[in-house]
Amino acid sequence: MRDIAASAPYEFVEILTNSNTYGGGGIFNLFSTVAADSLWSPYVFIHEFGHHFAGLADEYYTSDVAYEPSGERVEPWEPNVTALRDPRRFKWLDLVSPATPLPTPWSKEIFETESREFQKKRRQIRAERRPEQDMDALFTEQKVGETKLLSSDPHSAAVGAFEGALYEAKGYFRPQEDCVMFTRDAVPFCAVCRRAIERVIDFYTGRVGARAKARP
Repeated sequence: MRDIAASAPYEFVEILTNSNTYGGGGIFNLFSTVAADSLWSPYVFIHEFGHHFAGLADEYYTSDVAYEPSGERVEPWEPNVTALRDPRRFKWLDLVSPATPLPTPWSKEIFETESREFQKKRRQIRAERRPEQDMDALFTEQKVGETKLLSSDPHSAAVGAFEGALYEAKGYFRPQEDCVMFTRDAVPFCAVCRRAIERVIDFYTGRVGARAKARP
């Protein structure tokens, strides 16, 4: 793949598949993929690009994944998830308002209950080999409900430490209640993810060195 890609100048590889089946993947500093004909390809492209370009972690935890729960809560290397071992000192504390509680409360139980029902329906659609339009309709219904729920909490717009991330319901925390790395409800990247992306852009454009030289 790299030999073929070397035929033209490039920095990042995005692989589009001729499929309408929902899905994609992203590997930091390697490549990302997306089903080009899926209704959800714009969302998946952006989500997987977050993995590929900035090393962002998945913040969701209710979907079926091929990972076993970790035996201990080690601090993740990714910039947008934390084990929150010390609320007085963690990755994005500088972005947290003093008025925001840590951990930060949100409608976690309601979200999990509703998500489990959608996951059950999702598995059934796949087991019955139903048309992809049925999956699209299910995801659209889920998007409407999640958008309403995740924007109605007292701390919905705040940066904090919301439990549930990195495929696990407990022990790992994400920066904001919602983000494109958490749900497919088309919200933008959260503040912490945006900062991580900006740092990579600075690295490739040389702005990191320029800023360092400008310091007194």
